[in-house]
Amino acid sequence: MRILVLIAIGLLLYVIINNLLRKKRSSSSIVASKKMVQCKYCGLHVLEQEAVQTDDTYYCSTEHLDSDRQAK
Repeated sequence: MRILVLIAIGLLLYVIINNLLRKKRSSSSIVASKKMVQCKYCGLHVLEQEAVQTDDTYYCSTEHLDSDRQAK
């Protein structure tokens, strides 16, 4: 009978510790999302920090910025 009680306590401790560690790991792995913008020329979505911006318009590269300016 003692062995069954000890096994039950051990299993309960294992489940509790495992849940605590899993919650700790999952909360630290959350990555902050970053804003995506669309290239006016080709429609590609890129990170705002990587995009080329003129006024309120975004481009995925300087080539597309130049191409859009020549098209006007």
